[in-house]
Amino acid sequence: MTSGLGFPTIEARCGPLERLGGGAHSRVYAAGDYVVKVYRNFLGWHELEASNMRRAGLGRWVVDTLEADGAQVLIMRRFPGRPVTAAQLPAALPQVRTFLAGLHAARSGEVDLARVRERMRRFRTALSGSGLDDLFEAVEEPLRRGQLAARAAYCHLDLWSDNVLVSDEGEVLVIDWTRAALDDPIRDLSLFKTGTLDLLPPSASVETVLGMLPDEPNARVRLRAYLAHTYLHDLYWFLMREPYEFDAQRAMKVPRARHALETL
Repeated sequence: MTSGLGFPTIEARCGPLERLGGGAHSRVYAAGDYVVKVYRNFLGWHELEASNMRRAGLGRWVVDTLEADGAQVLIMRRFPGRPVTAAQLPAALPQVRTFLAGLHAARSGEVDLARVRERMRRFRTALSGSGLDDLFEAVEEPLRRGQLAARAAYCHLDLWSDNVLVSDEGEVLVIDWTRAALDDPIRDLSLFKTGTLDLLPPSASVETVLGMLPDEPNARVRLRAYLAHTYLHDLYWFLMREPYEFDAQRAMKVPRARHALETL
């Protein structure tokens, strides 16, 4: 018996599929003990995500990759968890902190600051009339001074709350590894702050990410810069992709950003 979703080969392998969610590039299904991620863009992201998961020490969750039913497919073991909530976050934090510390431990090469400069140019062009000069300066000044130079580490780079799953027993799993790459680990922490820790009140969010900072040169300056960078990125994304949401997102995110900059 199949679900009628049009994936007969996948369902013959895994069982009937039940839609769980997905984004612009993929659809995610449950199938018994498996989670099946289906990519239709044929960019090899099924293999990329499997490889990134193995590099992150999560290879035990990868079952197989294949091309079938007009798609590229990643089959994973099913984790019995749901996206972390504000109530679960304090208990989940020790596991997340330990996981990220391990992920970021090995360093390889230098952070590509040319990419940061290019992103800032794009953000300036799009957001120049939005009254965000303080956020821009929080990134651009340390860039000019060379304070964002750092050794790169392996980073997840999409640490928002939907990608941090927690089971009823309190086990944590970080999912969705298509964006993982070498970058500044403090950028990863900034993304975790804006995407997940902001479930907490503003002061608790800042205090928590400060407690996760590594003992490195310019760590606090880099955190301040990448927090501003991340909030600007989010506003840029809404302006470009969902402009009808921009004003509401600005009203929510800019006070958070300014609170963080003033605290740091």
